[in-house]
Amino acid sequence: MAASFFKIGGRSIIPSGWGDYGHILQHGMAAHLPRVDGRLALERSGPYIPPITLPGIGDIVLTSEAQKLLERSALSGFSFLRVEKMLVVELPWETWDLDAEQPAEFPESGEPEDYILGRPHSPNAATELGELWEIVVPSTATILRPRSVVNSYEELRIDLSTWNGSDLFRGEG
Repeated sequence: MAASFFKIGGRSIIPSGWGDYGHILQHGMAAHLPRVDGRLALERSGPYIPPITLPGIGDIVLTSEAQKLLERSALSGFSFLRVEKMLVVELPWETWDLDAEQPAEFPESGEPEDYILGRPHSPNAATELGELWEIVVPSTATILRPRSVVNSYEELRIDLSTWNGSDLFRGEG
């Protein structure tokens, strides 16, 4: 029987999406700052956070409740690291009309990142987020490409002889 593989991807909790504005509000960012002692440096709004967020390419952040559920699962191939909450701003975007075609407000600069970068850190919002956890998934397989540039991840193949059988894994290549 052939093995089935799935790509982890995000889905907006905002019905109309709001493009990059919605993505920043929902997931935050993890690309502006270097890691702190190996831990992900997160910048986001608060105090609300969905249970699973994807703040950067390949980064998966969980609330403590979601982390505990995954930890109790029978899944393999990952560990957890506490996330460093570097900049958390008070912004209750989840109270806006999420069915509206656009957000209730935009950053003055017009840049989605300025929902976060354009506001002061809120220790209270950071505390209310609770502990956040990064899923750490090592590369344990080789990805085969039919050519150097592919149009979709669906074109990629896994060299099964290099995969260690973990439920969650990243692939080299």
